[in-house]
This record gives sequence, C-alpha cells and structure tokens, in this order.
Amino acid sequence: MTPVVWAIVLLALGLVFLVLEFFIPSGGALAVMCALSFVAAIIVGFMAGPLTGTAIVLAICAIVPSSVGAAIRWWPDTPIGKLMLIQRPRTSDDVLPETMAYRGLKGLVGRRGQSKGLMLPSGSVLIDGKTYDAVSDGMPIEPHQPVIVVGISTQRLIVRPDNTIRAELADAAPATDPNEPLVADIPDPFAD
Repeated sequence: MTPVVWAIVLLALGLVFLVLEFFIPSGGALAVMCALSFVAAIIVGFMAGPLTGTAIVLAICAIVPSSVGAAIRWWPDTPIGKLMLIQRPRTSDDVLPETMAYRGLKGLVGRRGQSKGLMLPSGSVLIDGKTYDAVSDGMPIEPHQPVIVVGISTQRLIVRPDNTIRAELADAAPATDPNEPLVADIPDPFAD
C-alpha cells in the first residue's frame, strides 16, 4: 500500500477510536490510541508529500472538533450515556426542592399581606399572621405597605406593592327590610 492509503487508513482508525472513546468506558486507552493514530497519519501523510501531509492535518483539525461536538451533543441520549450521566432536568420544577415548605409557598402566589420593614430589596412580609422572607420585585417597599405575592424564588417570596383599590364593607348591621336604607340619616334630595 502507498503512504497516502496508509495515512487515510490511520486517519479513519483515529476517528473510530475517537467515537468509541465516548461510548466505551476505557479509562483513556481509546483516547491514547486515537491520538497515536492521528499522529501516525500526519507523519505518514508528510512522508507521502507535503500536500498530502497538509491535507491530513487540515482533515484532523476539521474532524476532531466536529466529532467531539457531535459526540457531546448526542452521547447523553445514548443508553450508556444515560447510565453514566445524571439526566438533564426538563423543567425548573425538576431542580427545585421537594420540601413541604417550598411546595406550600406556591400556594401564596396572588395572596396579599404587608411588609414588616423597609425592603431594599429583601425583607420580610406578614401574610395571614405568618412572617415570610421576601424580595421586592425591583422597587423599594416601605414598612407596613400592602404587598401582593407575584412569585417564588429560592425559598423566598417575590412581592410587589399592592396598589389595587379594594372596597371596604361598612360595619353596619344588616337591615331587616331589603327596601330600608342602610343609613336612615341621609335626607332625600328630591323631597320638597
């Protein structure tokens, strides 16, 4: 066989060792064989001529990064990759703690309370008589200001000032007659 054929065979053999290194746990033995094959392919390529040697070097410079990138991209999805690696989380809930305290915080989103002190941006809030650690959503919150929970991040509530207008019910006793006015002292503006 000619040196050009040997260089191509060694280049192909190095590529095979490179791919096998990602799929077979060899402790680096296949990586050493890959490197030796590539070096031998370069040496034999230059023995065949400078053009052949340069072509082999350029081929190795193109093949190695693309093969490594492809192997890293698809290797975790192979059966041996799934056995050797920790599975990637699919959603943010996969990496969050499974404690009751954290899961209970999710139920507070949308609830209203008030800040206990000045929040620049962190502090504590009081919701239904319980105190929670909280972080302001980008704005300072004054002490005792009404807040609303908009999210949860790292075991802390994310709150914003509550600027909604809420109707307050009068403390009057309910009327016995539905036609009777709630307040009897209001004069009728149309009576003359």
